[in-house]
Amino acid sequence: MLEKLLLIQLIACAAMTGIIWMVQVSTYPLFSYLEEHSFHDYHHRYTQKVSYVIAPIMFLEAITCAACLLLGNWVAHLLPTLLLALIWASTAFIQVPQHRKLTPHNSPALVRSNWIRTIAWTARLSYLALLFHTKN
Repeated sequence: MLEKLLLIQLIACAAMTGIIWMVQVSTYPLFSYLEEHSFHDYHHRYTQKVSYVIAPIMFLEAITCAACLLLGNWVAHLLPTLLLALIWASTAFIQVPQHRKLTPHNSPALVRSNWIRTIAWTARLSYLALLFHTKN
């Protein structure tokens, strides 16, 4: 059971890592090129639509992470859990507030702060892959 949960967590983390890299190198930097008059409508539609993709994956990742921490060797699962907590905290306390006041002019700050999540998800994926490899 633990191996299946770890695999699901690994797949969800891989999906989010791919998404966050796309957002980091393409989506967020391109916000600064949008015209002011169309920016808010575009940004509103973007945040609505992207939520349908990322929210289920993030919740699946969180649930499987918690299950692995509780059911497995908690020491082995502590680092990916802490990294996920960092990602969620960064999302809630940095990225979401920045999105609420985002304009084409201050979007570079969103790109800079998003490195926290990009690096954390990349590190998480690497660690979970190693953890899964050593279990099999």
